[in-house]
Amino acid sequence: MWFSKVPGYLFDKQRTPYLTEAKELTLAQSQYELVAYGIFVASLYGIIALAAGLTFLDSNNFIYLFWIACSITVIGSIFGVVRNYDLTCSYIISVAPSIIVLICFYEAFIADASLFSLTIFVCLFLLSCKYGWRVIKIVSWQKYNENNEINNSNKKKVWGQ
Repeated sequence: MWFSKVPGYLFDKQRTPYLTEAKELTLAQSQYELVAYGIFVASLYGIIALAAGLTFLDSNNFIYLFWIACSITVIGSIFGVVRNYDLTCSYIISVAPSIIVLICFYEAFIADASLFSLTIFVCLFLLSCKYGWRVIKIVSWQKYNENNEINNSNKKKVWGQ
């Protein structure tokens, strides 16, 4: 039943304009896209934080505390992007999925995985880099527009102009 609503969501011009250029997005469209990307990245790093926390409690290896700190940083950066259009935070959340794909590629390469598996990881890496670049462009464009709106609203209006 819910599957019948998926095509309506995927082809909705207001909520999912993924083929629209970043500078042509409205504020609402860019916000929808950043929130969707943020939910994806936050769920990925939330699972990593949970797994690292449970493994740290079992083994007391401090590398898992590093993974928890990285996960908290990424999840905090998502809020910085969605709320403030912070450009530094957009760099962090844009690179975060690529790091996970690179680690998976490395593990598959060490384990002598098939060429097909390695090709899938390379494609996922390229896709995550391309979409990460889009996220950076969206945030920088919206930050630029926000600064222009603030600067234009602060100008004093002269009577008669």
